[in-house]
Amino acid sequence: ALDAALAPSGSEDEGEPSVDGSEEDDEEDGSDEDDSDEDEEAAADWGEQFSTDEDEDEDDDDDDDDDDDGSMSEDEQKESEESEESEDISAPAPALAKPSGKMSLVEKMKAKLSGGQFRMLNEALYTTTGDDALRMVKASPGTFGAYHAGFREQTKEWPTRPVDVIMKYLKTQPKSLVVADFGCGDAELAQKVKQKVHSFDLESDAPGVIACNMANVPLPDDSVHVAVFSLSLMGTDYGKFLEEAHRVLKVGGLLWIAEVRSRFDGKDGVASVDSFVKTLAQLGFKLKCKPDESNKMFFTVSMIKAGEKKAKKVKWQPLKACTYKRR
Repeated sequence: ALDAALAPSGSEDEGEPSVDGSEEDDEEDGSDEDDSDEDEEAAADWGEQFSTDEDEDEDDDDDDDDDDDGSMSEDEQKESEESEESEDISAPAPALAKPSGKMSLVEKMKAKLSGGQFRMLNEALYTTTGDDALRMVKASPGTFGAYHAGFREQTKEWPTRPVDVIMKYLKTQPKSLVVADFGCGDAELAQKVKQKVHSFDLESDAPGVIACNMANVPLPDDSVHVAVFSLSLMGTDYGKFLEEAHRVLKVGGLLWIAEVRSRFDGKDGVASVDSFVKTLAQLGFKLKCKPDESNKMFFTVSMIKAGEKKAKKVKWQPLKACTYKRR
C-alpha cells in the first residue's frame, strides 16, 4: 500500500495530480516574461514589497496633497478663511476624505511596522542556527506571530503557494499515511488534509503545533511516511533539519521540499539545485522525479528515502539567505 501511495504521480501517470505542482505552473507559462525579473527580486527579498509599495503610496498621497493645495475652489477658500478666524486655532483642519482604495496614515504606519518586524525576523532566522533561533523566539513570546503574518502577506498574491501543491498531492494519497511538517507556520497543512500530520515550528498559535528546533523533533525513528519542508530551510545549519527528516522517515518514505529559487544560484559557493540534490543523495535519498523549476517563485524536489546515509558526514553547501534592503 505504501509503494502504491508513493508511486510517481502527475508527471508520470496521466490523470493523477503531480507532487511537483507542474499542473498549476503550466497555466502560468503564457504569462509575460518581462515580469520575471521583478518576480525573482521579490522572491529573493522577503518583505521588500511592504516598504516599496507603501513609499509609493506616500509619494502618491503627497502629490495629491500638492494638487489640492494649488487648486482650491471658492467654497474651500471661504471655509479656509472662516477656519483662520476661529478662536480654536490649535485644532487641526479637517482631513479631506480619502478614496476608499487608499490606506489611512495609521493603517500605513501599522503596515510599515508589521513589514519591518517581518523583514528583521526573517533575516535573523536565515542567518542563525536552529538553536539560536529557538532561544530568540522563547525570549520574546508572541514575536514570531509577526513573522507568520508577514509570511501570509508575502505569499497571498502568488498564483500557486507551495502548501497548495503538497496539499493537492496528499489529498490523493491514503488516509493512513503519517506526515511530519517541518516549519509548519500556521499548520495549514494539518488543518486541510485527511492524514495525521505532526506539525513543528519555533512557535505558533495554531493548535497542535509542537515548538522545537527542527533538528530535534520528538518522533521515533522510521515513524513517518512523508516529511515536508515548505519554504522552511531557514537556519545556517539547515542540513541538520534534513538529517532529522531522514531519521524519522520510513524507508521508501517521501521527502518533499519547496524553496525560493534565488537561494540556490550556485554562485560563490552557494548550492545550486543540482548540487543540493546530489548532497541529499549522500544522505540516503534518491530522486522520485526531476526537480520542478517551472514556477517563478519557488522550485520543488521530491526524494525517496532509499536507506541509510551513504556518507559518514554529509557536507552541506550554504544557501543564500533572504535578506532585505535597508533604506
